[in-house]
Amino acid sequence: MRQKAVLDTSFLVEHFRKGTVYNTFLNLNRFYHITFSSVVLMELLSGAYDHKEQKLIDQIKNNFAVITVTERQWYVAGDIMRKLRLDEKIDPLRIKSLLADILIAVSARDIGAVLITKNEKDFKLISEVLDFKYIAV
Repeated sequence: MRQKAVLDTSFLVEHFRKGTVYNTFLNLNRFYHITFSSVVLMELLSGAYDHKEQKLIDQIKNNFAVITVTERQWYVAGDIMRKLRLDEKIDPLRIKSLLADILIAVSARDIGAVLITKNEKDFKLISEVLDFKYIAV
């Protein structure tokens, strides 16, 4: 059985811009069971520029497993934000900008998935207080 992988928004946006999403899915699907976070779908949809992009996001939503954030995961995310703030790992004003990434990391960890991202900086910071697997590409 293939390991689950959650694709981060930063990873997908690059492939949207390059027009390589389809080929990327085919290649990754050989090695991973691709799963999406509802947080990633929200971020993608909020940044969609045209009907074509919106349609692609709808196809992703309808054809792949989508995980949603639970009440417990929201609580864990709040605790991670608190720890990062108290450890002075991040400016208190910037901590809220990490919320989506923290929710993605927590939910990926909880299903035993590896997170695939282009955003190594933020996920490395999160990994200092949350044990989860990620691959920065």
